[in-house]
Amino acid sequence: MTEQAAIFEDDDDDTFDYDHKFFDHDPFPNECEKEVVAVETFTSCFIRRYNFCPMFFPGSLQDACQIAFNSQVIKERRPVLIYIHHDQSIFSNMFCSNIFCTEIIIEYLLENYIVWPWDITFDSNKNKLIQIWREIFSTELLNITCVEKCPNLIGIMRRSARANDWSLTSDYEIKLLLNGDTLTCTQGKLTCETLLCELINLKEEFDENEQALSFDFTNKSGLCCEIIFEITKYLSLNDAINAFSNNILSFVHKYETKIHISESSYTFINMIIRKIKLEHIISLHLNDVSFSKIKELNSSIIFTNVISLTLLNYQLMNFIKEYEEYFPNLIRFCLWYDNQVNFHIISGISSQFWSSIKRFEIHCAGPLCTHYNINEFTMRLLRNYTIEYFLLDVRHLPLPSMYECRDFQESCVLMITIDFIAKIHNIRHVHLIISNQYDLKKLLNAYEWIELTNTCHQLKKITLQVMESIFEDQQLIMKIIEIQNKLYNIRKTIKFQVVSM
Repeated sequence: MTEQAAIFEDDDDDTFDYDHKFFDHDPFPNECEKEVVAVETFTSCFIRRYNFCPMFFPGSLQDACQIAFNSQVIKERRPVLIYIHHDQSIFSNMFCSNIFCTEIIIEYLLENYIVWPWDITFDSNKNKLIQIWREIFSTELLNITCVEKCPNLIGIMRRSARANDWSLTSDYEIKLLLNGDTLTCTQGKLTCETLLCELINLKEEFDENEQALSFDFTNKSGLCCEIIFEITKYLSLNDAINAFSNNILSFVHKYETKIHISESSYTFINMIIRKIKLEHIISLHLNDVSFSKIKELNSSIIFTNVISLTLLNYQLMNFIKEYEEYFPNLIRFCLWYDNQVNFHIISGISSQFWSSIKRFEIHCAGPLCTHYNINEFTMRLLRNYTIEYFLLDVRHLPLPSMYECRDFQESCVLMITIDFIAKIHNIRHVHLIISNQYDLKKLLNAYEWIELTNTCHQLKKITLQVMESIFEDQQLIMKIIEIQNKLYNIRKTIKFQVVSM
């Protein structure tokens, strides 16, 4: 037996025989699913056993953390102290009767902590705690849930103001104070006085951290609240956090700012979802991994106000309808690829778009040549009737050359692009972005644009945007004017324009 256990046994008046009828009632019933009911049962049990006990928070752990950390008055904020109990531990009753339920500890906790208890005598309740822990703290419960390591005291505070890396898994810092009969920080002798000292130290650390987290960063930046608020409207939330630190989230919450999330990692998105109301999110970037994890986290989650969605390197043509359930009011759908894309796959994706989607964008290194035998009947069926605006952005790399085409077509890129656009029945505006004059020449085939104009009767505007000046090339200018005149003769309402830097 350890030295601490021996110390407990010296006080015969305060210890109990474990087999006493006093322990006929477990702190928690088996398979206790409701946290509020569990805590009420726990409190009643402790009062029967020890006459007095700390004031346990009468609600869920999630609510305890909200109340502990969210007060507008810094001095009213408190760390959360989690007490984990196991009735079969030889230390649990000795700790409670000799230390935890003593007047000096009860009074200090009442003034300085929010205390939340949980009993893991039954495996069902231990598993429930593991689930609660994972949902709130986005991490696994410490390896302390066996009988020999109980009781436990765990301090919870907000993540340190010095930890600016948003990629950290949890928003909280978790500090194990007591593990069985051992004070983990000092490894000192467990008494009322030494435990009180540990609690005081953690409270002081908590207070300093809350002061740092609440630092008025408007003074640091030299900008007033209104200016910062205006700036954040034109930044993604990622950029706003990088510019102003995590404290910008309080502005977002206070002013109910509509936010754009351009970081696709699950870690970041999950952190934001826990801190910001879903209805504040209007634009989101995702990849397959982050979307799958979000669904696993909460299958009922719906991004009602998200009107713009960007998917990174998406390839699952047959599963795009899955997104409609989670993004029912989407207007802009964007696919972003690192490499060239197969427009036959893109046609399969766009043919499944739901009625709210009006704007479709593709950012890539250009289309792959598809001049090979395909099922023409199937391709004719892959049509879209919702898109009104289509953008193809290929500015970051030169367009594929004619030598990458199976048929060595100089206008291969344009032909494939036009063929795809022609399947968009109600298209009104086509916008292509390219890098230079050389790529522009590949797109100035009057025949292809005439074919598109004759096919898409709703088409009103065609914009070719070049990321360099073209005005010194008179041949290009004349070619553009030629196409403009030919399209005008077909339909006077159509506008063909080339915009350059």
